[in-house]
Amino acid sequence: MLTGRPFRAAVLAVCALSLAAATALWWFNRTDDAPYAVSADGPRTTLAYDGERPDEGIDTFLTVFVQRLAAGDVKGVDALADGYPDGSGATQESSEFLRPLAASAAAGKVTAKVAGAEDARPFSQRLKAPGGGTSQADLTLADGKHLRVQLAREHGVWWGYALAPAG
Repeated sequence: MLTGRPFRAAVLAVCALSLAAATALWWFNRTDDAPYAVSADGPRTTLAYDGERPDEGIDTFLTVFVQRLAAGDVKGVDALADGYPDGSGATQESSEFLRPLAASAAAGKVTAKVAGAEDARPFSQRLKAPGGGTSQADLTLADGKHLRVQLAREHGVWWGYALAPAG
């Protein structure tokens, strides 16, 4: 049985390892707060899901996206691509086709079909930037118009931008 100095050293070692393990667990599972939120003052939007409901982060992102689109806030929609890797260039192009879709988004229920999130980055990149991943959502607006949203998660926050509508 350990007593005296060896006992204290063992206890300190166990405490140090426990602290290191807890810190590593927190770091790998941390998420940054999203810099956007559903607006209480914005237009009411109804977002339904075709299939399985996505995680809370994607759900919040898509609700904010549809709400800003319904309000005609194209710059606000474009800002949702700010954290997307290389997405800022796509937002300049998106403004042209998003503006006419504002009325369609505000007209009623929007249905979303969301692909499962995946993270195909190499392990070294996952270590440098945890909480990553990609997905996409196909939105069907109330009048039947379609819109695809590319999604990427960086440090636990979802970002995305719209691709030209289909049909």
